[in-house]
Amino acid sequence: MVVAIVVGLVAAWVHWAGLFVGGALVGLAAATRGRALLAGFGFGVLVVAIFVVTLFVGGDLSQYLAMGQIVAVSLVIPPVVGAFAALARWLV
Repeated sequence: MVVAIVVGLVAAWVHWAGLFVGGALVGLAAATRGRALLAGFGFGVLVVAIFVVTLFVGGDLSQYLAMGQIVAVSLVIPPVVGAFAALARWLV
């Protein structure tokens, strides 16, 4: 699971499609289908948390939060995509 998370984070850092890769990897590493869905969602939440910390460290968090509805969309998409990609567990 840890390797899947690290590979997914690196892939998500390089390209947004890495969210699908990471979600699918943690989903495939999970023991059951329910845990796969939760792992994918958790991976997306981790990506959001790292993104917010990166903005905070860079001093851009206040400007980001001032963008309005874009903030809500950008905070919701990674957990949803991670959970959706974790549905790959249903194929195995």
